Amino acid sequence: MKCIFGPVPSRRLGRSLGIDVIAPKTCTFDCLYCESGRTTVLSLQRQQFVEIDEVLRELDAYFREYPRGADVLTFSSAGEPTLYLGLGALLEAIKARFRHLPVVVLTNGSLLWDPRIRRELCLADRVVPSLDAVDAHLFARLNRPHADLDIEVIVEGLRGFRRDYRGEFHLEIMLVAGVNDDEEHLKTLARVAETLRPDRIELNTVVRPPAYPGVCGLRPQQMNRAAHLFPRGRTEIIGNFTAIVDEDPGRDLSDRIGELLRRRPCTAEEMAVSLTVSRRAVEIELRALEQCGVLEVKVFGGRHFFRLAERHPS
Repeated sequence: MKCIFGPVPSRRLGRSLGIDVIAPKTCTFDCLYCESGRTTVLSLQRQQFVEIDEVLRELDAYFREYPRGADVLTFSSAGEPTLYLGLGALLEAIKARFRHLPVVVLTNGSLLWDPRIRRELCLADRVVPSLDAVDAHLFARLNRPHADLDIEVIVEGLRGFRRDYRGEFHLEIMLVAGVNDDEEHLKTLARVAETLRPDRIELNTVVRPPAYPGVCGLRPQQMNRAAHLFPRGRTEIIGNFTAIVDEDPGRDLSDRIGELLRRRPCTAEEMAVSLTVSRRAVEIELRALEQCGVLEVKVFGGRHFFRLAERHPS
């Protein structure tokens, strides 16, 4: 599979079957905390990276084999999904083909000043843009944006999208220790977030190995204090995801693990939850892959994350 991956154990969405239509790693930002690694192509240019029919063929093939294999379809790539030139047409085709599944787009929100992109995203059931900083200096330091992006223009784009959008609008805020967690900035960020009228504000922090060293998440007590600064009743701290094991491992477990790790590092527990197999089955497969030199392990926050080795035997 080239264009779909997972399902990924999402702390927000359940079993999220990812749709990746962006060449890695092409993005408008180069965020310090990105779990997909550093941006290699920093761009604002939209492109038709893959053909729409190719994505639909992969989705059809996946659901033939796993009819109940996902709770949601999510545009979530190693880059920025709105850089895909065919996004609107693909969203329309997916909604017609898979009516029983909600479609979510996770975006950094950086291109919503473009009315065309706003219209395309209105086809999704839920849109989750991010807004980590409203101070220009913090924005530049944390999100490392393309030189032509301006945080005030981005915020106005978010505001314009919210005026037109009738689906679920969730705003994600990623908090990084010592960068954007200052109380005064959080109060300002909360005021701006309130003007966007999100249905939910999702506070997140760094829980996976980040793109840049020295980037750390907040402790639970700090996250709770931050949450009290945002609108009550509409703010939540993203929690952990659990699921029931209801499948045999299958002969393709190794390939399915590889597809997960190609996009982001995971723990053995997360892989078991995502693939709805026992943790023991995953650990047996992981040991075999480690012995072949396919995987490497990184400890972050006291947890062992597996990822594909940069160079491994073919």
